[in-house]
Amino acid sequence: MLGVAGRRGGRSAVTDARTGEVLAYDMLVKRLERAAAGLRDRGLAHGDPVLVHLPPGRDYPLAVHAAAVAGGLVTPLEADMDLELFYERLSSSGARMMITDEDLARRSTSAVGDSRIRQIFTFGEVPGMTPFGDLDGPPCPPAGGAAVTFNGVHVLSHDQVVAELRRLTTVLPLRERDVVLVAATESHEQSAIFDLALMAGAHVVTAPGASVAECRELIARHHVTVTAVPPRVAPHLPGEHHRLAVHGHLMEVVLRTPPA
Repeated sequence: MLGVAGRRGGRSAVTDARTGEVLAYDMLVKRLERAAAGLRDRGLAHGDPVLVHLPPGRDYPLAVHAAAVAGGLVTPLEADMDLELFYERLSSSGARMMITDEDLARRSTSAVGDSRIRQIFTFGEVPGMTPFGDLDGPPCPPAGGAAVTFNGVHVLSHDQVVAELRRLTTVLPLRERDVVLVAATESHEQSAIFDLALMAGAHVVTAPGASVAECRELIARHHVTVTAVPPRVAPHLPGEHHRLAVHGHLMEVVLRTPPA
């Protein structure tokens, strides 16, 4: 789905509003291809579940697409997921691999004993875990046929995900000049808006769970043209409001006039 992203060179792909870190399109593709090769080199077989336990920041599309390119069953878990539900999903998934970050690693580690998780890759240095940036392996073509599950039960095939994205592009036609603020926190919303924006070559600014005041400040600072926000935030933002159905769920989107 990000096949043409590498042709966009050093243009900004994702900016993390919390840290100010920016991931360019060319680096996004290089890093996810290396990480995908590393996951396969460490034993990921086609169809194996890979848990992605991350907030929707700069690292989120790297992890999701690396697991997808490697042919894994991508299983995103919300960063703020209820602890009991998190433990249940961790155990029931049957996953042997998880990608998380430094802040969430402690909670992940405490539940590993009751699951099949044997390898944890982290953004940031965590004792006893492998840095995601260290993932590398022999170059090989994308595994193809990757799938995703957002609830641990219903699996969406690669073709179903692509069909949904094609449908969404007809109702939310993003362009390269768009700046997309992602303040949504649900995994299906994050995945859809990230993919739509990056497929179009837009610039994504991530601020998961941002308040109304924070969204307004980020909109002004980054000249945001599209905002994906939780339902409680949307009514307080100026612009053209839409509710988009994504994999059976509603996503709140606020549109503004793009800069000339």
